[in-house]
Amino acid sequence: MHLFDRQPAPRSGLASLNVTRRQVLAGGLLAASAPLLAGCFNGGGGTVYGQPSGDTPKQYKDRQRVVMWSPFTAHNAEILQANIDAFNESQEAIFCEVQIFEGYDKVESKLAASLQAKQVPDLSVMSDIVWNRFYLNDALEPLSGYFDDSFGTDSFHEQFLKEGTLKDKIWWVPFGRSTPLFYFNRDIFAEVGLPDRSPKTYSEYREWGKALAGYSRNGTKVAMRGYTGNDDWYFQGSSWAFGGGYSDGLDMRFTSEGTVNALEFDRAFIHDDKSGYLSADPGGDFIAGATASITESTGALAGIAASAEFEFGCGFLPKEDGTGVPTGGGGLSILGYASDDRKKAAWEVLKFLSSGDAAIEWTLGTGYMPTTKAALESEKVKAKADENPNYQVAIDQLEIAQGPDVVRKFVPEAVPEMKGAIQAVYSGNADAEKTLKTVQANLEPALEKVRAKYDAKVGA
Repeated sequence: MHLFDRQPAPRSGLASLNVTRRQVLAGGLLAASAPLLAGCFNGGGGTVYGQPSGDTPKQYKDRQRVVMWSPFTAHNAEILQANIDAFNESQEAIFCEVQIFEGYDKVESKLAASLQAKQVPDLSVMSDIVWNRFYLNDALEPLSGYFDDSFGTDSFHEQFLKEGTLKDKIWWVPFGRSTPLFYFNRDIFAEVGLPDRSPKTYSEYREWGKALAGYSRNGTKVAMRGYTGNDDWYFQGSSWAFGGGYSDGLDMRFTSEGTVNALEFDRAFIHDDKSGYLSADPGGDFIAGATASITESTGALAGIAASAEFEFGCGFLPKEDGTGVPTGGGGLSILGYASDDRKKAAWEVLKFLSSGDAAIEWTLGTGYMPTTKAALESEKVKAKADENPNYQVAIDQLEIAQGPDVVRKFVPEAVPEMKGAIQAVYSGNADAEKTLKTVQANLEPALEKVRAKYDAKVGA
């Protein structure tokens, strides 16, 4: 989910940047059986938990050790490790070790298990929804007091920093943020007679899908879009575009007219119009020319550019009753149960990764959107956007993007419940309204579990 690059398969170059097999396998120790964060942690109160074991090279053995947990693998792991290596060489007091887990879900599971085991990392990358749950359970360190004149809150893009702020305190700073974009095959659009742009509305998009009916290219029937049923991130945005959403505060809106209309649009697009289908790899299908368009992360840009043998364009997501652009990706938090020395050292790592060349190289190397003003305004990033106007689309669209609804952030069951719902509609032609009524009913008990803590720690 990033701006300039899709994560490729792992490469042998990992070892050259000190990303070790031990680091990658660290995620397997507890994640498979770890329970969901269940509200059993009641704040540090001065309590200090142990630090995960790992490897400290001889040249760093006398330094304060910081353990950082990361979901980034393959190429992105290399870029992060390069920046961490630069940090370790930039000073003589701190050594940071990155331990790698395969994706945000594995980080979440391992963090929940580590809190139960009373052994936590000092710094962790968490997704835009997951950090909220650890905040609710008093597991995070407030970061506002760490900022100073040399590194202030004004270093970050206001939209992204706001998403990590609750009760006037910062708990999570942006690191690897993204939004979805509309991608389209310019050659196919031209041959069918469609405009050379993204659709202005979902209604227009549906008409375009009908215009494509019966079209074949190189002997292959072409659909307008391949859907993925394993990620509700897209649907969070489209629900807003149709005037719905997941919730208003803790008041669920799954059964609202707008949310139902959004899911009914997808159902009709797939099953009535035959313009779309449930795909195991929507991005791969688009690159192969089997689909004329996709809704994908900003991070697919470089991957598609490197693989597609056709001209493609990018545009804003369609509107309908309004806009619907969700932000996504991750950020950095410090664990509240680390010792004060570990927290202070972790802050220095966070500060380094979010400053100067490190922030710019992270953006350019991985493709995640620039989250600091220095990166956004750097000549290197501007040159990248000038080189390919599609990159500028992602930056421009950020102005109309927004963070997740409350229920998606604070109710852990919401995302898997919605994944099941959209899969049922996409693959089985399930009734949209009935499916969403079931979702809302199923989530009522889960919502009530978090209501008291949410009201105390988040609500006005």
